[in-house]
Amino acid sequence: EMDGAAGKGTEAACGNYDIRKGCTKIFDPVCGTDNVLYGNECLLCFQNLQRKTNVRIKNRGMCQNPSPRSDSAQN
Repeated sequence: EMDGAAGKGTEAACGNYDIRKGCTKIFDPVCGTDNVLYGNECLLCFQNLQRKTNVRIKNRGMCQNPSPRSDSAQN
């Protein structure tokens, strides 16, 4: 099991999207190096922008061991 997201995964092609206009709703899942499933590559880029993080693409498709963290979690 890999630990630490730094230097792992593939850089998302965030330059391909106009994130200010929002992302498409096309479901083309990517698993981030934070083990969170993103609906598509653009959404991963959007979250990075919002959170000032640099999550990369661990793999395309579903996460093998998804993190329980999600945006719908109640604090």
